[in-house]
Amino acid sequence: MKKTYFLIAYLCFIFFFARSSFADSQKTPSTSSFSDIFQTGLEETTDIATKTKLNVDDMPAFVTILYQEDLLRNGISTLFDALSLVPGVELFTESTGVHQVIFRGVKEKGKVKLMLDGIDISNTYRGSIYFYYDFPIELIKRIEVIRGPGSELYGSGAMSGVINIVTKISDSLGTSQLFGSIDTYGIYKSGMLYSQTINAWHLGGDGYYTKGNKGIDAGPDKAGDFGQSNEDSQDYSLGMVAENNHLTLSLRLKQSQNGVAFGGKNYLEDNNEGNGLIVRTFFSEAAYKNTFFSGLEYNAKAGYSSYAQEIDSFVSPGPTGNFFSYGNYKEDNLYAEASLTVSRYTDHILTTGVRFEDIQEKYNIFSMYLEGNPQTSLIPSNTTIEPDGPRLVTSLYLNDQYAYNNSIDFSFGLRQDFDSDADNPLSSRLGMVYRQNSRLSYKALYSHAYRVPSWIEMYLAVPGPFTEKNNLSSEQSDTVELGAVYKKSLHYRLGGNIYCTWIHDLIEYHRSAHSTYSQGGKNRYLGAEITWKYNFSENTDIDTNMAYVYATDSDNNELPDIADWLANITFSHIFTNGLISTTRLQLISQRKRAQDDPRSALDGYAVVDQTLSYRYKKVNLIASVKNLFDTDVRYPAPADTYIDDYPRDGRTALFMISWDL
Repeated sequence: MKKTYFLIAYLCFIFFFARSSFADSQKTPSTSSFSDIFQTGLEETTDIATKTKLNVDDMPAFVTILYQEDLLRNGISTLFDALSLVPGVELFTESTGVHQVIFRGVKEKGKVKLMLDGIDISNTYRGSIYFYYDFPIELIKRIEVIRGPGSELYGSGAMSGVINIVTKISDSLGTSQLFGSIDTYGIYKSGMLYSQTINAWHLGGDGYYTKGNKGIDAGPDKAGDFGQSNEDSQDYSLGMVAENNHLTLSLRLKQSQNGVAFGGKNYLEDNNEGNGLIVRTFFSEAAYKNTFFSGLEYNAKAGYSSYAQEIDSFVSPGPTGNFFSYGNYKEDNLYAEASLTVSRYTDHILTTGVRFEDIQEKYNIFSMYLEGNPQTSLIPSNTTIEPDGPRLVTSLYLNDQYAYNNSIDFSFGLRQDFDSDADNPLSSRLGMVYRQNSRLSYKALYSHAYRVPSWIEMYLAVPGPFTEKNNLSSEQSDTVELGAVYKKSLHYRLGGNIYCTWIHDLIEYHRSAHSTYSQGGKNRYLGAEITWKYNFSENTDIDTNMAYVYATDSDNNELPDIADWLANITFSHIFTNGLISTTRLQLISQRKRAQDDPRSALDGYAVVDQTLSYRYKKVNLIASVKNLFDTDVRYPAPADTYIDDYPRDGRTALFMISWDL
């Protein structure tokens, strides 16, 4: 209770102190005022929702754009932390330490599409994207997020959200920079950005390295033991871009190694044994665009990507020693895509395209061994997951943006996929945008999306062999959304939307003596999201969002481990000396338990972050205190594991520095 009083008093102090300098801030405009940033946001165009450049408010989708400058002022250091600012997005962590997100009450599990500069980084093995959540904000120009489905453009997995990271090296106006950071958990990061224009070519390169030995007091675990989570990390990446007016060449190598935080089977692992989880990814792509003549543009791209995962970790204690598991997996993906956009006519922007993918498993090894005997497997050798061939995917898509008149736009999207080892799902979207006047506009949208089963889901069977294919089809979803946007001026923007999503043919994992996947059931998600941004003055800004979701299963039981209410309130002020103060309040409501879980609901929490940033010539300094009042933050754990759930970071100080070259 005392913390709550302190929290309220602190926010009031910050608000009124900044307001007291209102007059001074009006007299001393800043070269990087929030009104400038806000205006940029309103005028920003992106193609994430239609594959054609449109103003965000004219898109037939509900889109959030997060800019690097705003994220740094909030003390945000990674993509994962940044997504907590998106309305309706909740963060959580599995026992293994793998980060995941909940979009509108839907747990990720392959239902969110993540792209880097428009390049899909997901894999077929699990459909996972967690290995890019640690991507540093210093390398990001902006993050584009569709809140809701996008399968008609981006295919399998784009059921509850689509994320596109736009890197700084993809920007022809990018700068060269050195950067670094360290926090009180001992996690440090260093890196660089390089950008240069030579004749008609823009060349860009980046790289970073981060390492940390993080542990959080936890327990009791499944065995009743106490200890520290193993969240050691080591991560690096190198990226390059070369582009001119027509051709873009991109490549990126990334490797991450992480400890298995709370144990793969919910036992606190022995920190001295096992290498944890190692993920190696690589992609390269060549993209070409040109116009036949005015109003007719064609795009072509081809690329190669690979995903490799190695895990060597503690599983459970045994009578004569600890049990460890070892797995080694790799898959390759070759793809090509071509599209044509016709905008010759004033009332239509029509995009049609075709995409081919050839996804192959290169190797897959899995074994379990007793501590000290890594060469001796305790399980049969035929338990390797072996798909019956490559997954060949052919996709045809069509998107039409039709301006009925100056006030009404219609959109129509359709995609048909043909999968060699799965069904052939069809996705569609129908949307409308109505502009009542220059200030007020309305949106209505219907989408049908899907997710093809991953190879784990198709072939996992315990006990083995893993070569028998499970009879699973694609998960399907239907979503209806309604919303409105009111822009009183460049200093005031209010948006709101409601939605209903049905996900049916759910693929569910059953953990038992004969672990496997089955299909059935249907979940429903009813929700609403509100965003409000207001500039009090040239230098004072408030940005808020609130989201509500009511999620139930086919028996009308509320889904567990999901917060009904989420909210963010960010208050920023630029002082006359150039110092920027940003205060963020994040609110998470309580989370209900599963029907067979006897524990009471997991408490919600309110967390305050305070960040100060200052720029002196070419040097930018940021100091941030996360969880200022040391609130007890916990992510939900299953009933038969950690009875007190998974504890997360307490009060943490973060220091960041960058230097423009």
